[in-house]
Amino acid sequence: MNFDFQKKQALEKTNKFDNSKKRSIDIQILPLINLINSHPDYYTTSSCAGRIMLFKESNAKNNSEWTFCSHDKIKISQLDEYLAILPKETLFLRMEPPILHISARDMDAAGKLLKFANDAGFRRSCILSFSKRIILEIMIPEKLDAPISEKNRLLVTKDYIKKLVKHANLRLSKSRIKLKKFEKKFTSLIKQQQV
Repeated sequence: MNFDFQKKQALEKTNKFDNSKKRSIDIQILPLINLINSHPDYYTTSSCAGRIMLFKESNAKNNSEWTFCSHDKIKISQLDEYLAILPKETLFLRMEPPILHISARDMDAAGKLLKFANDAGFRRSCILSFSKRIILEIMIPEKLDAPISEKNRLLVTKDYIKKLVKHANLRLSKSRIKLKKFEKKFTSLIKQQQV
């Protein structure tokens, strides 16, 4: 299938219906998404600006339940109501880094974008698929994942949860700096295209 037709279809679909749990693109990553989609050789298929969350573990595949989620830095007080009544399931505090899935026109465009991503600090970037479409995953290894309660009881102290929140905020901040660096590098790619 023709890349330009695939891109048109994908962007029209995204504008009509967002498959994510949140049902919308994270505002913190929207300028970069628009920038990528403005380039003739790329389009985004999914994205996340990075987030801090509490979620309950589930045995069902891909069916964990979020109890709290923020795409910005948080304060420990924001978690108080969620820690007041603890679930039977294992409750995790997680910080997930920004992630982008991008389709590239060809391997040359894919290689160029991977180099930019690597230079910006996205060290876990790779080509996920290249059979029907070339799909890149642009990601930073800044994750934090810790179980904090189980069977309706805290596994750790509130002081330890404060430390986890501090580290989660720090990692989210660092990852956002790298996201801005990637945006700056991609802007230079757009300018090269216009010359």
